[in-house]
Amino acid sequence: MMRMLAWVVLGSTAAVATACATYTACLDDARAIVANMTVEAMAAQMTQLDIGQVLNSDLTLNEAQVEAYATLGIGSYLNSPFAGGPKGATYGWNATEWRAILTRIQAIHKKIDGHPILFGLDSVHGANYVANAVLFPHQINAGASFNRRLVHELGYYTARDTVAAGIPWIFGPILDVTSHKAWPRVYETFGEDPYLVTQMASQIVHGLQDNHTIAACFKHFIGYAATPSGHDRDPITLSDYEILNYYMPPFKAAIDAGALSGMMNYVSLNGVPMGANRKMLVDLLRGALAFEGMLVTDWGVIDDLAAFHHVAATEEEAVQLALNETSIDMSMDATHTRFIDHAVALVHSATIPKQRLALAAERIIALKLHLKLYETPVPGADSVPRVGDADSIQSALAMARESIVLVQNRGNVLPLHSSSAPSLLLTGPSLDSIGHLCGGWSLGWQGTSGNAMFPHGRSVLAAFQARLGNVTHATDVTTALAMTTVAEYTVVVLGEGPYAEKPGDIDDLSLPLDQLLYVRSLATTPTKIILVLLQGRPRLLHDLPALVHAIVHAGLPCEMGGDAIVDILLGVISPSGRLPITYPRSPSDANVVHYHPQDHGCRVGSLFGECLHQWPFGAGLSYTRFQYHGAHAALAKDALQLTVTVANVGATSGDEVVLIFLKEATRQRHVPEAKRLVFFDKVRLAPGDSTTVRATLSLQTLGSYFGPVGETPIKSPLEGVFTVQFTIAPCDVDPTLCVTLTTAAKKKKSLVFEGPDVLLA
Repeated sequence: MMRMLAWVVLGSTAAVATACATYTACLDDARAIVANMTVEAMAAQMTQLDIGQVLNSDLTLNEAQVEAYATLGIGSYLNSPFAGGPKGATYGWNATEWRAILTRIQAIHKKIDGHPILFGLDSVHGANYVANAVLFPHQINAGASFNRRLVHELGYYTARDTVAAGIPWIFGPILDVTSHKAWPRVYETFGEDPYLVTQMASQIVHGLQDNHTIAACFKHFIGYAATPSGHDRDPITLSDYEILNYYMPPFKAAIDAGALSGMMNYVSLNGVPMGANRKMLVDLLRGALAFEGMLVTDWGVIDDLAAFHHVAATEEEAVQLALNETSIDMSMDATHTRFIDHAVALVHSATIPKQRLALAAERIIALKLHLKLYETPVPGADSVPRVGDADSIQSALAMARESIVLVQNRGNVLPLHSSSAPSLLLTGPSLDSIGHLCGGWSLGWQGTSGNAMFPHGRSVLAAFQARLGNVTHATDVTTALAMTTVAEYTVVVLGEGPYAEKPGDIDDLSLPLDQLLYVRSLATTPTKIILVLLQGRPRLLHDLPALVHAIVHAGLPCEMGGDAIVDILLGVISPSGRLPITYPRSPSDANVVHYHPQDHGCRVGSLFGECLHQWPFGAGLSYTRFQYHGAHAALAKDALQLTVTVANVGATSGDEVVLIFLKEATRQRHVPEAKRLVFFDKVRLAPGDSTTVRATLSLQTLGSYFGPVGETPIKSPLEGVFTVQFTIAPCDVDPTLCVTLTTAAKKKKSLVFEGPDVLLA
């Protein structure tokens, strides 16, 4: 018997489950509810609208419009009214203001429709649309930290501060595996490595969902980041091997961690738009990965089948294609309700079965039941006082510190010391802008510049001033050039202004020319230049590394980034971040990843050789020195046992990221990768201390998927000769950190040609 709660549903009192223990149990209860719904009500539950559709120009609630949508039975709203930028002097609603609006919307829907609405928000680095919430570093920085615990905390505080606003559904994490470094969404990802992204996927989903009544929404299923040009939303071409081994694992990890919802992407994959892609959204997602949760489109995806992809002639045909060919449950129409009309007409004409709408409505209602929205439609009241608290500030600071990567330190110019202040010059276009530390998706979709709207952090300039007092700084090249004649050290803060998605497309990955020229001018003086790069993607530096002494890749550390950068530069802590991407040296390297096929290479001189890069995946320096010894790999039964001892032989405490790669000598069914990351750990060591890192990895885990897409994903175990590499450097640099092994030989199937007879001339 269902637990009872009286809600007025379509004019009658309905029995609604109030505490189903699991999402699967909620599905059972949802079926009973949906069985009594009309086709119109089902289609309305499947429709999601932008909150701007129910707000007046002064951001007060248009209650008449809410009533109209409640009469239709709209199932969901999304977004912040400030996504497009500030309204006057206001940059966002705080948790209390959000709750007031949502309380009224929920009350109207309860009175008229009987079902709570499900509100979703892009909280992608903290609750970035909730005023006074701490904005965390972006996911690219989280990946650079190589710290699983901090990624779990990122999920925890993001969920806590979002649900404090009464919002129980988060459009994240972003589980795309980036490749082309010009892509404007690089900074939203954990990096280029499938294993790294997979590990962080599990951590952040648990962080989001384990301690809060909130639903994570993994995105953007699948292959979205594999743009060949670096432009957003370009068509994608991928083999089954690439899909299964590079792009599927993070989503599988999220599903295994219990992610309650997912979002598909905008693009076409192998010529089939994702909004009509049965192979990906039915065979792979629902079949092979057994995902039972609710699937939402991205913005306007179904409309795009006609307007953008041209695989449908009309909107109605686009809806037909999406519903017949995919497992989409909710359409993010955002600005209109025509999906309802089209879906209902298609059912009435028997073009799509009623059960297709019922199945989607069941998953939507089940999610609402699981989130207890029928009992508490505006959850999270107990979290309101905690938004912006000291715990979240400290967590964001810790991640910012651990994500900053020192990639060059010629002459050990860093760390600076407090006594350096009289001979220190600060300059650069991003020196005094928290907005540049935060990038896109910060208060607004495209981000913002300046400092006033960020209550918790300090710009790099302000952080230096807080630490050293009245530090000399210059904003223009003429003044800076004059000052560098007496400044022993010049810190230049460069990078990108904020951007997001398609507006962030660029045709030239180079650092902006005016910034290149600025540094070249400064380099004509005797000052020692320290570059700090604030950027969401690795801009090409050309000759700058040869002209400067130190380079700090800070990424987008956001509000606490100013303090974290100064902590690194002044040696308060030793840098421990590692690049989660391969940093390209030239435009031709922009799409090269460290796990590229072994038969991929570039021209080196007149020969075919390894592609050059500015810095490899995993690069990063420290102020102390770590030494590896005792690297050992052994086969035991069906597993690989790994051990290596790491010692801090320097003079300061520090964290070391231990990266272990694997390279197969041969692989018959697909060209093997140059190397694959198979394990990482992060250890903290005081001077003179050492620790032994151990890992046991099954040969099954170390194997590969060979498909095809849609079959149950089972890896073929690792076989043959392979090398375990305990360093990012090639094995010839230090052969003691590489171990070559051979698995037990297994009988190979004979290759039999079964085609037609061929006359060989």
